[in-house]
Amino acid sequence: MVHGWSRDTPAVKIAVSSRALFDQTKEYTIFKEQGVKAYTEYHHAHEEEILEPGTAFPFIKAAHTVNAKLKEAGAPENELFEIVLMSHNQADTAGIRLIRSIHHHGLKIDQMCLTDGASLVGYLKAYDITLYLSSHTYEVQEALKAGFGAAAIFPQKMAENQSVDQLRIVFDCDAVLFSDEAEQIFQTKGLGAFLDFENERMNEPLPEGPLKPFAVAIGKMQKRLEDANFNPSPIRTYIVTARSSSHGSGIRTLKTLRSWGLKINECNFLCGRPKGPVLSAIKAHIFFDDTQKNIESAHEYGVPSGHVNFGEGVSSRAHSEDKQSEKQEGSGSTKRPQPHEDVATESVDFSSQDEGSITGEVATPGKRSSKRRK
Repeated sequence: MVHGWSRDTPAVKIAVSSRALFDQTKEYTIFKEQGVKAYTEYHHAHEEEILEPGTAFPFIKAAHTVNAKLKEAGAPENELFEIVLMSHNQADTAGIRLIRSIHHHGLKIDQMCLTDGASLVGYLKAYDITLYLSSHTYEVQEALKAGFGAAAIFPQKMAENQSVDQLRIVFDCDAVLFSDEAEQIFQTKGLGAFLDFENERMNEPLPEGPLKPFAVAIGKMQKRLEDANFNPSPIRTYIVTARSSSHGSGIRTLKTLRSWGLKINECNFLCGRPKGPVLSAIKAHIFFDDTQKNIESAHEYGVPSGHVNFGEGVSSRAHSEDKQSEKQEGSGSTKRPQPHEDVATESVDFSSQDEGSITGEVATPGKRSSKRRK
């Protein structure tokens, strides 16, 4: 057994939707153009056909690589990461094809939740989930409201330069690791008030945001790896923030992390510069951010990204998407998610979106827009 581990070491459990893990663009097109019956028939007819990797695949695969290294070193069976596949599909519709695809790609996913249209959010607590990644935007918002770390994953072009030896996770600060408290000051009162606010509170930790528990869990993993003499560590963490490193803003950021006992390997204060070039240099497996322009910048460089749709400025775009889908199916009542819905969200072309459209924001005073001070 690796020194520093015990059999009581808790796993970090990640729930990933089938469409976030695998590319199902063709299946979505069939659903959209031909309906659920044709969609089901297609899955049955192609059960031997392996699904290609989706946006979350590099992150999940890298987590498996970390687990494999620990096993080789004699770590106990309660692995560093546990993955649960969650889907609104009915088990007979796509279950066999998903299992075959998981096996083909060398993934170890022993837990699967197929709900035939029922909401997945209610199962997150039952499965003890630390992080939920899904293409179903409205459920991501519901998970965030329920206190779970969550991010929306959209189909995108991906670079093939991710590190093969080290899991690399990148976090934004405000409304991701931290709350959006300071962000709201910037949006409602301007840059000067924001800087004054940060200077006055530079010794006061920022309130925690939705992905703080996940980041802390990763930090604890890294500490155990350090105690077990893994050098270099198979996990590396980063902050890439549009905040500046100016006096109050930079100091408050770093003191907040210190107060949490969270050691981030690398911090990049970009002072509003585009994040894509830095993310590409990092060779990140996943990047978490809450802002449209930063997700766009990451996509431009092929960096897998999760949209954390969190904060006071977030409105109801996801709910509007559900309502539109409801109308398409001819339902006059509030519907539950349908079995196909984790393959029923279109690939998002961020470059064609109006400002704030990922979150459904309207550029009104006091609302968050793409102009961020993060």
